[in-house]
Amino acid sequence: MSDEIKIVITHRDNKGLIGVRSPDCDPILRTFEGELAAGLGIVPGIVEEARQVWAENPQFPKCKTPLPSQAKPAKTAGRTAKPAAANRTQPMF
Repeated sequence: MSDEIKIVITHRDNKGLIGVRSPDCDPILRTFEGELAAGLGIVPGIVEEARQVWAENPQFPKCKTPLPSQAKPAKTAGRTAKPAAANRTQPMF
């Protein structure tokens, strides 16, 4: 395991996210509430936690199950959907 780490902090509206990453290891993400100074204070503990996790299991196991078929389903005869213009509901987002 490499000693190199990358720490990313995102903070907005008194909520934050701290991410810690090392090459060939899965990232560790933790959230916090409060001022940025509160988040900075917990960074050393998150880095230590990440190093302990990586020492035991640096990466999550890879999925070994087969992927679902990528073939498009056959079209069946039946009702067709209404055109988008006929839909009178307003989008939420």
